Amino acid sequence: MRIPRIYLDAALAEGATLPLPAERLNYLKNVLRLRDGQALRVFDGQNHEADATLSLGKREGSLAIGRVAAHSVESPLQTHLIQAMGKGEKMDWVIQKAVELGVTRFTPVSTERSVVELKGERADKRHARFIDIAIGACEQSGRNFLPRVDPILSLEEALTQTDAALKWVLHPNPGSGAALPAVAPDSVALLIGPEGGLSDHEVEAAIASGFMPLTLGSRVLRTETAPIVALSVLQMQWGDFFVG
Repeated sequence: MRIPRIYLDAALAEGATLPLPAERLNYLKNVLRLRDGQALRVFDGQNHEADATLSLGKREGSLAIGRVAAHSVESPLQTHLIQAMGKGEKMDWVIQKAVELGVTRFTPVSTERSVVELKGERADKRHARFIDIAIGACEQSGRNFLPRVDPILSLEEALTQTDAALKWVLHPNPGSGAALPAVAPDSVALLIGPEGGLSDHEVEAAIASGFMPLTLGSRVLRTETAPIVALSVLQMQWGDFFVG
């Protein structure tokens, strides 16, 4: 039987007993249906993991931490996904799959043609949801590193907040293919527009900020399809996806 894995925002030390926050306790008891004394794997989001034993009371719970080890399954390529806000559950799906594909930073952005406009408390709640989705994707995929999930930013702000060695803005127009660099980069930033695409002004602003336009083939991909394809290609080209 597969041993459950959970994320815990705490320093892991062998022999320690760590109390479970309410949301983690609820997840273990009412979602995973775990019982007192069950074995777990716990990770801290900083590439450390540990064996643990669950202790359950009526209204509280804790983990007894066993052997702690540094263990990373991270790709050598760091990827920063700057994704325009999409409608419905598209963003949830993109974050989940991007984390599975090894993204190291995720920045949701509001653009001229974004259908979803969130501010204040609604934006904060969505940001918290995005973090929860990233945590769940790490638990499922075996990652011990928790990617950075930024709050929703304007495109103007996001363009100035990436220091990736290579920066691309996906653009569906033919002739927007960028040549691959001669030397493999250690980090790549991808900017992807909303359902209606980025405006010409936004593309020009991205190029002025050092992004190069890139087209993925001759077919126009949906806003939720493009990041998955692009991240997969990057992992194949410079990351840890191997053929054979």
